[in-house]
Amino acid sequence: MRRLAPFVYLFPGLLLLALAGCGNTPQRQEISGTVRFKGRPVEDGVIKFEPLDSQATGDGAQIVKGSYHLPKAKGMYPGKYRVSIYAGDGRSGAGDASPDSPYVGTRPGKEMIPPEYNEKSEVVKEVTRDGPNQFDFDIP
Repeated sequence: MRRLAPFVYLFPGLLLLALAGCGNTPQRQEISGTVRFKGRPVEDGVIKFEPLDSQATGDGAQIVKGSYHLPKAKGMYPGKYRVSIYAGDGRSGAGDASPDSPYVGTRPGKEMIPPEYNEKSEVVKEVTRDGPNQFDFDIP
């Protein structure tokens, strides 16, 4: 029993150290912003964030009346992301503007947003731990 005594006192201390180290894990961040095209809010579209720093998250959100929002629970980890924005000319009428839609970028109607902001996007934004992670886009 005497041989186990040091471990009985040492184990709780090691457990506390291990738990303290867990606080450094990345946390999802809330993302929001606005999207304007030629000075007007995008009524219905999709914004996608593709991870560039090997983050485990990448996601998108629907743009509604010029605004988008990813709550913290569905947000992204800190790091850099390539941003793609899609908004058709409204001829589809199917209500299919969602990040998971198979029609993103290929919906009936004409894509209004220039390719430099979607298929050929080089727009990069960095999500930070300290925020605020609000990214507004004014597309000419």
